Amino acid sequence: MARLLDTIAGFESYARKAALETPLQREALWRERYESAYPEVFEAFYASHGSPEGRPAVARELSRVRSRVEEAAPVVRDAIAATEGALPGVLGFTPPTPPRHVLMVGTLTTNAAVGRLGDDVAVFHCLEWFQAEAGTRALVAHETTHAWHELALGHPFPPDAAWTAFAEGVAIAASRLVVPDLAAVDYFWYGHPEVESWLAWCDEHHDALVGHFADALDEEATVETYFGGGTIDGQWRVGFYLADWIVRQLDRPLPELCRLPAEDARRLVRHALGVSAEQG
Repeated sequence: MARLLDTIAGFESYARKAALETPLQREALWRERYESAYPEVFEAFYASHGSPEGRPAVARELSRVRSRVEEAAPVVRDAIAATEGALPGVLGFTPPTPPRHVLMVGTLTTNAAVGRLGDDVAVFHCLEWFQAEAGTRALVAHETTHAWHELALGHPFPPDAAWTAFAEGVAIAASRLVVPDLAAVDYFWYGHPEVESWLAWCDEHHDALVGHFADALDEEATVETYFGGGTIDGQWRVGFYLADWIVRQLDRPLPELCRLPAEDARRLVRHALGVSAEQG
């Protein structure tokens, strides 16, 4: 059974109180009534990929966020249970202590994050990003795979681009097995609208993307450019497309990939990109 820490009742209590207030008062109430009810959650969330800088946006968009959260919560709960049930067969192991799953409303800064909550690896599911059921199920599978992969590795993920590409490719591959038969783009964008042409653009520019990523593999900004808030020719998140392609090239079963030490994984990525070890 999944280990669940559900903060949605706390968010709803805050939202009822804040609904008729000004955005500035809503932001103050967010800290006083929601964050203060779960201080360990928000401390861990902000230490991973979340940011308090998004509080004003949530305050402004509270009505829309509240509607999304109400729709998302049962979908995410079901998806967590289904994913935890499927991953042993997909990844070939069950961690002795599974990750904790935190249902929460974040600050519109990330759709999900994997971090540490006390001594536990935790998945922070940010329900304000909900778009569609199918994409949400793919996102839950993707992020839960990251948590299980971290548990298999035995330490937090390294921050470099080669490892990031490897880990993201593993998570995409696992999500396809856990939640099969979705539209291809949903494994990258999780139901986000207006991305119908993204995959075709990546395919059209495949060779250039591979070459550029290979050349930039050891640069400090590459993870942010390809996997974070940066763009390549105006396109976001093209690193996930490359990560999927790289792991497909490895042609190894997921249970084997999940057990690879980070240095071995980096070496395989460099080989797939045609980058020699001496170049690193």
